[in-house]
Amino acid sequence: MSLKSHSIKLLITACFIVPGTTYADAWSCSSSNNVREVHIERSTAEAVPCDVVYKKHTEGVEDQVLWSAQNNDSYCDEKAEGLVAKLEANGWVCTETISEQ
Repeated sequence: MSLKSHSIKLLITACFIVPGTTYADAWSCSSSNNVREVHIERSTAEAVPCDVVYKKHTEGVEDQVLWSAQNNDSYCDEKAEGLVAKLEANGWVCTETISEQ
């Protein structure tokens, strides 16, 4: 077996073994010295269940789950994108990131 083939098999195996991985779409928004983050957190690679989490790291505020969905595939995406649009309308500069936690 070639080294490349072996490496690919190890990588695929590792993807199925890693427990507790959460997939999240995220935005980082800044205004002055403040940074806020909006995350769509999912416990699986599926669209639901999901939570929209709002983080105000620089303001000393605890993370808040603003919305959750169990069945509606687009609910968290729509809510998160709406919140980001509202922040941008109020002068925040937001950058979308895709992260794996």
